[in-house]
Amino acid sequence: MNARKAKAKFGWSVTTALAATLAWAPAIADAGAEFHFTGSARPLDSTYAGSELYREQHVIQGVCSGNQFKPQSHRVEYFDASSDAPFAFKQLRYDRDNQPSLLRPSVEFVQPRFNERLTVGYDSGSVAIEWQSPAQELEQFRLDSNNSLVVDSGFDNLVRQNWQTVVEGGSVNFEFLAPTRGSYYGFVLEPADSKSDNERIRADHLIQIRPTSLFLRLIVEPILLGYNQQGALTHYSGLANIRLNQQENIQADIVYSVTEYPPCPLLAP
Repeated sequence: MNARKAKAKFGWSVTTALAATLAWAPAIADAGAEFHFTGSARPLDSTYAGSELYREQHVIQGVCSGNQFKPQSHRVEYFDASSDAPFAFKQLRYDRDNQPSLLRPSVEFVQPRFNERLTVGYDSGSVAIEWQSPAQELEQFRLDSNNSLVVDSGFDNLVRQNWQTVVEGGSVNFEFLAPTRGSYYGFVLEPADSKSDNERIRADHLIQIRPTSLFLRLIVEPILLGYNQQGALTHYSGLANIRLNQQENIQADIVYSVTEYPPCPLLAP
């Protein structure tokens, strides 16, 4: 083979390889990924701090896009401390067809032991809620949606979207959906500065969610959230969505452990 032919062949090979790489780039950038973690819930009352109330198993499916993990769906199964059979489950979808959103997923939550079922969907700029209560009453609500509205576990993505602001001492205002009340309320996301909270909850970053309304602050305790340096939730302290009885939900301390990180970062580069 003469030098000219060898050079031409080499150039064609490089060009072909480059074209193949570029052709595969979108597939690699949007490769499927999963994030797995578990939670152990105990009552806030320190008298029973050693007794596990229930366990959570989380699987978040998504894609690696722009060198960051983007959730698409999230399934949670809830287990009694001494059982391998789930007693409740929750399914969230962030990639809903009509309007994908990391802050406002569609929600299906089922708690059969109380005959309770809750769904949250979206249609034409509004939020549609359907709740079958433990009293077997079917309630339906329709609310206007907006860009500051956060639904269910969307708060976790809100934290990561505003990571630098919050860990550097800033705050973020938003509205949080209270689906069984058919309304939403103003809240603020900010660093938790209570010495006792920081001593009780060991986390790289301790954040709180509290109502902005003075009246609500008198009756609603802040939710405390612990995060590690990778942006994963390690602690939740506050009102849980699992029922204590037909009238009230459990107040829990939930400690989370990651069992599988996605192959790309949780936080934006």
